[in-house]
Amino acid sequence: MNYKYTQSWFIRSEIHNKLLKFTNKTAKNTILEIGCFEGLSSVFFADNLLCDTDSTLTCVDPFLNIDNNDHGEYLKNGGEINFDYNISICKNKDKIEIRKITSDKFFEINKKTYNFIYIDGCHECDFIERDMENSFNVLEKDGIMWMDDYGGGDGIQIKNTMNNFLARHVGQYEIINMGYQLAIIRTLHT
Repeated sequence: MNYKYTQSWFIRSEIHNKLLKFTNKTAKNTILEIGCFEGLSSVFFADNLLCDTDSTLTCVDPFLNIDNNDHGEYLKNGGEINFDYNISICKNKDKIEIRKITSDKFFEINKKTYNFIYIDGCHECDFIERDMENSFNVLEKDGIMWMDDYGGGDGIQIKNTMNNFLARHVGQYEIINMGYQLAIIRTLHT
């Protein structure tokens, strides 16, 4: 497809290069994405993982265009417009639910569970902690939770926040990727 984007972060990411090794393209996939930016990750998931009739993708992003947003400079360059366009032309677009609200509001009303969750929302540590905890609470056993910026962003603060999450949930997951991004498979559901 001829997708529109100004940043190619996702194309060079670990998840783009490794995710299909850990997922079944033909199985029923229920995917949650926290933070969508221009939708490159969204359309990758839709084009590759929504092959089953009952597969779904829920995209959550408020597209905040405010000065104190951690990606404010990028959002002023048409990120939401590119997201809307990319979703409109992607394969399996009819299996995508778009929620233009904060992840906190989404989790207040969400009633579903997911077998794959990608977290790349707000990069402030308190938001990361809530997104990880809330996501883990709706992650199915044997489901994958993949987080961006483990080795980047604010550096040690983000890594420490994610490591604290891992410490709280020891014995409930297996790490499948630890580099710039962190990914786990849930092995135990409490």
